[in-house]
Amino acid sequence: MTSNGSTFFGCDHCHESFPAKKELEVHVSMQHPGEEFSYHAAPMPERERGLIGKTATSAISKNMPLSEVNRHCIPQDCWVAINGKVYDLTEFADRHPGGPTVILKWAGKDVSKMYNDIHKGVKIENYLRPESVLGDCGVDENLMSDEFWHTLRKARMEELKAEISRVKTSISGDSTRRLMSVEDLLKSKDLDSALKTKVQHLETQKRAALDAEQFGKAQEIKTQVEALLQQAKGGESKSESTPGGIPLSVVAQHNKPHDCWVALNGSVYDLTEVTLYHTDQRKGVLAWAGRDATSMWDKIPGRFPSTNWMEFYVRPDAKIGKVGPEPEVDPAVQQLHDLEAELARLEGPSEEDIAAAQKPHQKGPVVSTGESEESRFPKLVGIAAQDLPVFTRAEVAKHTTADEPWMIIHNKVYNVKSFLSAHPGGDEVLLSRAGTDCTKDFELFEHSEKSRVRRDQEMLIGTLIPNEHTDWAAEAAKTGGEVAGADVAAAGSDWSRYFMYKAADGLLAFICWYAYQSYQHRKPLSKLTYSRGLRHLHFIMAAGIFGALGSASAASRSQGLAKKRWLAIHKQTGLAMLVSLFVRAFLRLQSGIPPRFPGNKLVQTIETRSLQFFYFVMFVLPVSGLASEYFLKYASGDAKKNDDLAQQSITVHKK
Repeated sequence: MTSNGSTFFGCDHCHESFPAKKELEVHVSMQHPGEEFSYHAAPMPERERGLIGKTATSAISKNMPLSEVNRHCIPQDCWVAINGKVYDLTEFADRHPGGPTVILKWAGKDVSKMYNDIHKGVKIENYLRPESVLGDCGVDENLMSDEFWHTLRKARMEELKAEISRVKTSISGDSTRRLMSVEDLLKSKDLDSALKTKVQHLETQKRAALDAEQFGKAQEIKTQVEALLQQAKGGESKSESTPGGIPLSVVAQHNKPHDCWVALNGSVYDLTEVTLYHTDQRKGVLAWAGRDATSMWDKIPGRFPSTNWMEFYVRPDAKIGKVGPEPEVDPAVQQLHDLEAELARLEGPSEEDIAAAQKPHQKGPVVSTGESEESRFPKLVGIAAQDLPVFTRAEVAKHTTADEPWMIIHNKVYNVKSFLSAHPGGDEVLLSRAGTDCTKDFELFEHSEKSRVRRDQEMLIGTLIPNEHTDWAAEAAKTGGEVAGADVAAAGSDWSRYFMYKAADGLLAFICWYAYQSYQHRKPLSKLTYSRGLRHLHFIMAAGIFGALGSASAASRSQGLAKKRWLAIHKQTGLAMLVSLFVRAFLRLQSGIPPRFPGNKLVQTIETRSLQFFYFVMFVLPVSGLASEYFLKYASGDAKKNDDLAQQSITVHKK
């Protein structure tokens, strides 16, 4: 007698029976103390028989906290909370009458207020499949906290993994194959990462086409995705119909505006033509795309689906077959699929995908006039007019490495890898902002028209999806081109600014006092020229040296407006040092003091050469910086040659 068969261990002292002998031993010792242990073969109890065939469920499958909804915020796994209910809108997004991007904008959030304002009185369940209604939002805080709910979720995931492993050992690999949607495939952990990235990018292009109602382009992209996935499976294809007709599971795969099938009264119709050319009927048809709408037949005469409507809008050749039975599935295989679906739902997107989707893009105005970049720099017009691919901010946020440093500037996407070694500000500046919207930082540093043209010609790879655009011109116009308060905060707190102003006042007072004392102790011109005047210039040169080094170091550790201010100080101190150097040379030549101090000739030679080298370095530092700015912004002629000269100048300046 085995414990895993249909025969159980029955207790000789009562009617109870158990699947394992040890369980019966515990029962006898607890319920029949002092009685001799004995048993008989017993049939399966009714309580066990009732569990056969039921899908495994968990205590956390019906109610979930909003923090769980927040995790499902990507196009392939899009949940929202509406009026206390949680819905999976992944399948519905592409057939949403307003386009998919509107839904994805609110993925992972409670959208009750927005939904009630726009769709007041509309039951969203009428547009969704039953499995898209996931349960109630919120858990009873008297019973468990959010943290404990997630602890249970992780524990259930471990149970599911063990159960899946056990079930897989009992069935063959070939029998586990099934027809999966693109969304399901993108959730799969077995899909190659390079293929997944490519398919995700094509899905982004498709959503942009659907938003613009370019359904022909959307269908072309869908065909490309199917070809990629079929190629990944080794070129094998799966028939969509059976000898008995088209199963509803196949109909469910055709649920887009550009690929719309509906089952009615036992027949399957391809209503894609209606959704493409009869825009006034599109909303009603898409509500039932990929589903069986027989239950709604003739409920509203003249409206979809009804006899009059079908006669008026649908051509005879739209009927593509009969609804067929679902193919037989091994119960063990079905159990495996159910377990994998529950595991995928509990796992949700990867931490990387969640972080990319939730990463806030830069908000606030830029430093500019209220005009667009193209209107301010006419040479940019036409450079980006080509048919460029579109990307989401989440896609850009994933490209942060030196191999693919992407960034967003004025709603355009750039790969700046080719510019890493040539950027005047250094590689670290670009890499620190990779994957983000750098429009504000780009405008803060007032790049020239020439640099913008080169940027678009050499590094432009695409644009943002239209629904994620930021109107920077309008944002700048709202505040008159001023920088947002957050940037002022980046330069320091109110207290730090207060002490900076007081320090500047103290420095000004010291300079005035020093000038007054110098005037009171003036000497004849020749001595004043070399002694007092030279000391003044040495003081300015020292201030320039230390100011330039200190401001450069501070700028390397700053961002945004603070970085710009430190670089401005660096530039001004360098200019002060250069002017002082010229004046010092002039006064030295005019002085009556001998050109060399008395002493040994070797000492005099060392002194002369060291001073010549020192003053040469003091001369090269500011001049190389000015040369770099000149070649970048003002030089005419060969742009490539000027860029090389600017790079050489900044290299000399840094060294």
